[in-house]
Amino acid sequence: MRLALPLATLALASTALFAAEPEPAFDAGLTLTLEGSAGLSGGIRRGEALHALTLGHVAWRNSPARPDAPQFRAYASVLNHEGRGPTGRFLGDFLAASNTEAHDSTRLYSWWVEGEQAGWSLRAGALLADEEFTGTDGGGQLSNSVFGWPAFISANTVNTGPAFYVAAPGLRLARTLTPTTTWRLGIYDGDTFDSALGDPKVNRDGLHLHLGGAQGWFAITELAWAPADGTRFKAGAWHHTAKFPDQQFDSAGRAFATSGAAPRDHTGNTGLYASAEHTVFGSPGKPGRVDAFARLGGSPADRNTLGWVFDGGLAWTGPLPGRPADVAALGFAHADFSSRYAATARLLDPTTPRPDYEQVLEASYTARLNDHLTLKPDLQYIRHPGGTRAQRDAVLAMLRVVADF
Repeated sequence: MRLALPLATLALASTALFAAEPEPAFDAGLTLTLEGSAGLSGGIRRGEALHALTLGHVAWRNSPARPDAPQFRAYASVLNHEGRGPTGRFLGDFLAASNTEAHDSTRLYSWWVEGEQAGWSLRAGALLADEEFTGTDGGGQLSNSVFGWPAFISANTVNTGPAFYVAAPGLRLARTLTPTTTWRLGIYDGDTFDSALGDPKVNRDGLHLHLGGAQGWFAITELAWAPADGTRFKAGAWHHTAKFPDQQFDSAGRAFATSGAAPRDHTGNTGLYASAEHTVFGSPGKPGRVDAFARLGGSPADRNTLGWVFDGGLAWTGPLPGRPADVAALGFAHADFSSRYAATARLLDPTTPRPDYEQVLEASYTARLNDHLTLKPDLQYIRHPGGTRAQRDAVLAMLRVVADF
């Protein structure tokens, strides 16, 4: 019965598409990802991990005869994850070293319908905000989660927000303002897990659709500007309507770690971010180029685990002769814990070093062997894993194999 809503939505979309165009275009694909990792030093302990991700999708679009006619699309996907990644198995870092690590499950993943006309686009269904907001092309070449859906959102909202590996029911509106400027707005269910305790098993199949109420709503808006070839800027803001506990004080203004009272509640949570990308060497869009990227975001310290997060780096496309599709990438990230969170952690456990920050230095090489197979060796140095000096700095080696069909 819980499949009824997404299947009915896709059925209505297919009816609309057939009505708009008698010969719709279909697409289907399967992506298999296998990743092995080894903790060479530091972290909780040395160890190895192996996990696999399978993503299957079907997509559907019409082909209108006139350029000004409405365009329609529909999409649905299924995701399966097996095994444990390095963070859950041995590393103990805060930012999640692998952006493919997830809870073991098979789930109906992202599904939606979209209509587009005259520069406007509206998408509705189970959506992933990390596919359309906040991202940088250079950060997408790296494996640590901090370079993807940013930690200044995932750590500060409810159960990481509408991003991998759980989609959220919602709407996304986009408008092309000029040939170089685009505006987007997304509104999503406030808790993709549907669990205030963060239990991923509650919605392990992707069919547990509970909206609104105490879990609130998550909204994000972004303005993207590309003033020149090879240069891109983004600026955005996000807001969550649920209640968020203060990280240090109770309702009487005392430290709840010592008073024993419940933390003070704040209505809503918000944050701001900006990013920039620029081709610093070579021709934009051509092999041999080097692109630089940087991103910064922050949120109020009173109700958030992280105060601010920065990530940036370089991506070199076609670094070797005869390998135009390969990408060598280098990234650095700094996640700064909020002062109130750090103060409370120190009161709760005076024997543990005060939380301060976690840093990541990552180098990766994406080798596209052919149209279907990619190899990605990756090396990470993680300073203060878990956010304190309590654990030794970690060195992690990973190898990812991706097969696309």
